[in-house]
Amino acid sequence: MAVNYFLDKRPNKEGELPIRVQINVKGAKMLSTFGISVDPAVWSGSRVSKGTYRNSRRLTGAEINRRLNNIENHFLDWDNQLTRRPTKDEFKEQLDKALNKEETTAPAPTKKARKKSFFQLLEEFVKEQGAVQQWAYATKQCFVTFQHHMEGFKKDVTLEYFDETGINKLVTYLRQEKGLEDNSVRKQYKNLLWFVNWALRKGYTMQDTVTKYRPKFKVVEKPIIFLDKDELKTLYNYEIPKNGTKVTLVNMNGEEYEKTVKEAGALAKARDLFCFCAFTSLRFSDMYNLRKTDVADNYIYVTTQKTNDRLPIDLNPYSKAILEKYKDLDTVGDHALPVISNQKMNQYLKDLCELCGFNDPITRVCFRAGKRVEETYPKYEMISTHAARRTFICQALSSGIPPQVVMKWTGHCDYKSMKPYIDIAGKTKSDAMNTFANSLSL
Repeated sequence: MAVNYFLDKRPNKEGELPIRVQINVKGAKMLSTFGISVDPAVWSGSRVSKGTYRNSRRLTGAEINRRLNNIENHFLDWDNQLTRRPTKDEFKEQLDKALNKEETTAPAPTKKARKKSFFQLLEEFVKEQGAVQQWAYATKQCFVTFQHHMEGFKKDVTLEYFDETGINKLVTYLRQEKGLEDNSVRKQYKNLLWFVNWALRKGYTMQDTVTKYRPKFKVVEKPIIFLDKDELKTLYNYEIPKNGTKVTLVNMNGEEYEKTVKEAGALAKARDLFCFCAFTSLRFSDMYNLRKTDVADNYIYVTTQKTNDRLPIDLNPYSKAILEKYKDLDTVGDHALPVISNQKMNQYLKDLCELCGFNDPITRVCFRAGKRVEETYPKYEMISTHAARRTFICQALSSGIPPQVVMKWTGHCDYKSMKPYIDIAGKTKSDAMNTFANSLSL
C-alpha cells in the first residue's frame, strides 16, 4: 500500500496549486484531487513545510498536514482489511470517508496513556483491533512474532523512539542481527506502521515519522511450489510404511540415505487432507473448518475464513472418496475430516514428500543485509499446506479449464492474483507440446 502527494500544475484563481493524491492498494491505483490547494512555496514534496501558513480557505499548514495524515491512515487500515483488488467506486467511497472524518486533530495523550509502556499499548492494540477487524489466527500470530522482535530489539522501546534514526536502527537490527530477509523485514515494518497509525488516532503519541518515512526493501517473488500431475498421483496412492520401517532414499545430489518412518497414522491422515485440498482448491483453514453439514451429494459449501465468501465447490470422485473414508469419524465439532494443526500438518507433509522422493532442487533468491542470496532446497522441504491449493489451480489451468471457472471455485476476485498461476500453466502446456513433438521423431 502506498499513498503519495504532489501538486497539480494548473493553479487556481488564487495562484495556489491543488494537492493530488495517488493511492495504490492491492495492485489498484487511484489518482485524484480532494479540494485542498497550497502555495507551491510552502510545499516540501509531501507535506506543507510551514505549520502557521494559511491557504485561501484559511486552513493552516498544520491542519492540511493532519488531513493528509488522515487520508494515509484511513487507506492503511483499509488495505489491511482488504483481501482483493478494490474497484474505482470503492476507492472514491473510501476517499470520501477519509475526508469526512470528524477527527482531524489527534487528542492529547492522557496521563494514563502516557504511563503505559510500548508493549502495554501493543497489547491494547491487538485486543481492540483483533476484535473490531475480526482478525484471523494468522494475523494474531504475526503480531506475536512482531512483539518478540521488538522485545529483542529494545525492551524499553517507546513510540517516540521511532524517528528516522530509530526506524533505521530497527531495520538494521532485523537485517543484521536477526538475519531476516528483506521481505520479512518489510512485513515487520508494516506491522509497526499499522500499530503507530492506531496510536496516533488514539492520541497515544505525536511521533508520526513512521507514517512518512519509507525504508527501501529489496523483495523478490518466491517460487510457486505445487505438485505436478505425476507427483499428486504418487502422493495420493502412496502406502505409508509401518512405524520403524527404514526407507532408502536418494537426496537431490544423488546420494543414498535412510529415513525411519514415524507416526505412520498421522502421515496417512496428512496425505488425505492435502490431497482433499488439492482436489477441491480449499485453503487449509477452510478444510479444517469443514463440517459434515457442509457436505452435499456433489458439493461442499464453504464460507471462507479469509474472505468470508460463501462458495459451492463441486466434488470429484477423488474428493468424494476421501470424504467417504472419514464419514463415520467421530470428531469434536462435527468436523468432516480429521483435525490436525497447521504446524503439525506442515511437518508431516515434508516427511511425506521426502518419502515419496520429491527431491528436485528448488532455488529461491532473496536479499539479506543488502546482499543477494541464492538458496537451494529439495522440493519436499518447501512443501506446505498452501501447496495443495496451488496444485489445484495449476493443474486446473494446465488442463485447459478457463481461469474464470477456476476463480469460481477458488474465490479469487481478479485476474491479477491468478496471473502467476496462468503463467505457470502456459509454461507447462508449452513444455508438454515440446515433449509431444520430440516423441514423434519424424
